[in-house]
Amino acid sequence: MSIFRFKQFHIRQDKCAMKIGTDGVLLGAWAAIAQASSILDIGTGTGLLALMAAQRNNLANIHAIEIEEQAYLQAAENITLSKWSQRIQIFHQSIQAYTTNFSLPLYDSIISNPPYFKIEASTNILDQARRQARSTDTLSFDALLDCVQQLLNPLGNFSVILPIKEGKSFAQLAIEKGFYLKRCIEVIPRIGKPSNRLLLELVLSPSECQLGELIIRREGKNNHNYTSEFEQLHKDFLLRL
Repeated sequence: MSIFRFKQFHIRQDKCAMKIGTDGVLLGAWAAIAQASSILDIGTGTGLLALMAAQRNNLANIHAIEIEEQAYLQAAENITLSKWSQRIQIFHQSIQAYTTNFSLPLYDSIISNPPYFKIEASTNILDQARRQARSTDTLSFDALLDCVQQLLNPLGNFSVILPIKEGKSFAQLAIEKGFYLKRCIEVIPRIGKPSNRLLLELVLSPSECQLGELIIRREGKNNHNYTSEFEQLHKDFLLRL
């Protein structure tokens, strides 16, 4: 069984198409969820973001949405085995269906590590579950933003991580729909390398945008040669830093 161990919980991922990766861990540690009383994780996969949110915020009620059946079952297992199972509720449906039937108070924070391949770009991914998890065919940027706009508290925030090109397109589309950028952080995998990810925090009220960089690793070939900034961000989660 494939298990990824964190300091306060562990993730079983043998049934899930999308395994634990740097993107999800980065977003879970970076998203501004500490003051939220309600949090929504869109496309929870293994349940990683929901569990990280529960660890960082001792009081919030957390809802997690997952459309793919095996991922839903895996996330439900991981959540049930955690010490925060009473505060996390998982739903097996699309975010579009969830939004249509939504009747609860609006969320203070929404987090998502969304799919970003267009369907023509993902035809080489043979595993259908993984293809579904990574392709915008099941959840376009436009549909995601429309759902978030309906579910987010007017004073809340929405945090995502995307590759640079897709992140810029996503941010532009969000602005066109009435969102404002509050934080935009370029993620650099190693000193001397170009940035390859964007961390975005979006809000519904006018806000000045904080721009910045986050470098993951120092120079050299050692994959655990993390920068002090990365270590500080992840010190409560990762066993090896």
